Amino acid sequence: MMNYYRHGMMGGWGIFMMIFLVILIVVIVYAVIKLVQGSNKNATSQSNRDEALEILNQRYAKGELSDEEYQQKKKILKE
Repeated sequence: MMNYYRHGMMGGWGIFMMIFLVILIVVIVYAVIKLVQGSNKNATSQSNRDEALEILNQRYAKGELSDEEYQQKKKILKE
C-alpha cells in the first residue's frame, strides 16, 4: 500500500498536470472573452459613428450647418 500512495497519480506529477490543465482552461476562457468583447466594441463604435453621421446629415438638411461646417464634421466622423 505504501507504493500506491507514494507513486500514485503518475508518480507525483498528477497534481501538477491538474493545475496546468486548470490554468490552460482559464487562459482559453479569458482569450475567448476578450475576443468577444473586442468584436462587440468595434460593432458599437461603428454603430455610434453611423448614428452621428445620420444626425449630421439631418442637421445639414435642415440648414443648421453651412457647406464648409458639414464637410469638416463629416471628414472628422469618417476618420
